[in-house]
Amino acid sequence: MTCGAVRPVPVGSPVTEDWRAVIDAVSIVRGSALLVRRSKHAARLLASITLVVLTACVQYQPAPIDPAASAEHFTARRLDAAEMRERIAELIPARAQTWPPAAWNRADLLAAALLLNPKIAIARAQVEVALAHEITAGQTPNPELTLQSEYARHDPHPWLYGISFDVLLRSPQRRQLETDLAHLESSSARWQLMDAAWGVRRSMLAALSDLQAAERQVTLLEQLVAAQDRLIGLERQRVDAGEDSADEMLAAGQVRIEFEQQQAHARSQLANALGALASAIGVAPAALDGVAFEWHDWGAPPDAPTELLRSGAELALRARADLGAAIDAYAAAENKLQQAVMRQYPQFQLSPGYYWDHGVAKFPLDASFTLPLFNRSQGEIAEARAERELAGQRMLSLQAEIIGAIAAAERGEQVVRGSVTAAERGLDAATRQRSNAETSLRLGGIGLSESIAAQLLALRSELEVAQMRAQLQEARNALEDALHAPLSGPELGLAQPLPVAISGASR
Repeated sequence: MTCGAVRPVPVGSPVTEDWRAVIDAVSIVRGSALLVRRSKHAARLLASITLVVLTACVQYQPAPIDPAASAEHFTARRLDAAEMRERIAELIPARAQTWPPAAWNRADLLAAALLLNPKIAIARAQVEVALAHEITAGQTPNPELTLQSEYARHDPHPWLYGISFDVLLRSPQRRQLETDLAHLESSSARWQLMDAAWGVRRSMLAALSDLQAAERQVTLLEQLVAAQDRLIGLERQRVDAGEDSADEMLAAGQVRIEFEQQQAHARSQLANALGALASAIGVAPAALDGVAFEWHDWGAPPDAPTELLRSGAELALRARADLGAAIDAYAAAENKLQQAVMRQYPQFQLSPGYYWDHGVAKFPLDASFTLPLFNRSQGEIAEARAERELAGQRMLSLQAEIIGAIAAAERGEQVVRGSVTAAERGLDAATRQRSNAETSLRLGGIGLSESIAAQLLALRSELEVAQMRAQLQEARNALEDALHAPLSGPELGLAQPLPVAISGASR
């Protein structure tokens, strides 16, 4: 509708809905005015209503935060605490009989993280905020009450008493749009909670995998250092006997220093992995002291069937948690555009009242609304339309990222599996060589130094295999992260799916 043009308004449009609301409100005001005229105790009635409203108010309950107490509570957390048993048993029923577990697997640690991780607690609180906003969006705005008085000294009836109400009239369409938007925000908050839970699993698995790799490297490097020490001892004897030059002794010592440096690096990685694992679970690092972990197929994840990968990719492109949040964001932008379009039409505010005007009873009824004289919300509509376009492009971009991440992760795992196979062939050859050297040593065909050299070669090959297996596990973790779904492991045996598990952890 343009200025200066008169066009019929279709039934059911925002304008007719608003006028219908005005007509209904006028009928209510007329009935109220009749009640006031007939009542001799209007003031008492108003006082009674006010008293009822005030007594129905929610009382404020203070909840101060004590940083010292919260820090102490956090450091006191333990995985094997008695209160954790019942909660974890809801996800892993076997833990009701075996508590605490002798060794914590991935499912045990994930269940603990769902209960303890602060990031999940924040995301869960955001869901509660969104649900509370749904209540606000569904409520009818309260009227504003104004009490008036006036004294005219020379008037026969010197006093004026008045009461008026300001009532905002929202059309049913606007009310429904606001309610729908609140529902979308709650849905988006739930998706974000699920994405936060998956992010915690990602961090937990990465830390646990690094821990497994570091432990194996530390063990192998300790064996390498011990073997190199034996070789250095033999070389020292040969140098002292004049059989070898001092350069041979220097070279052997340099190799040992390299092993020590690698060992120090592996121990540093071990400490960092423990700290990252504690952070992912939601406990202090000291809470993991003495805790044993198990990951039976670490570094050797089973091949994922092609059909499982295909169905997982299709599901990820429809309902991955971050994609679900992006779809809800687009729907919210669509809703805001609808609201912007509806704001072209006036929204009425009704102001009924009653006055005792110096001896005369008056019942005013005012209606106010914004006149669209200078603009028809073109700017707001353009912004909302652009926001919708932006939300749509973000959703499409995320889908493209998911497709690329899945394809790259699949190829990456295949490449690393080939590297693992090559490293294992090298280890087999080195193991046979070590076995042959030990046999030759017993038969007197070679000396002890040659046998130790063969042992060092086998240990180096074993260390290379461990490093390749760590890369393979990292590639499998990346593939599961792209799918947002585990392909193997004890998490598949959880008694409840992840969304239900997160909701259960909120109690």
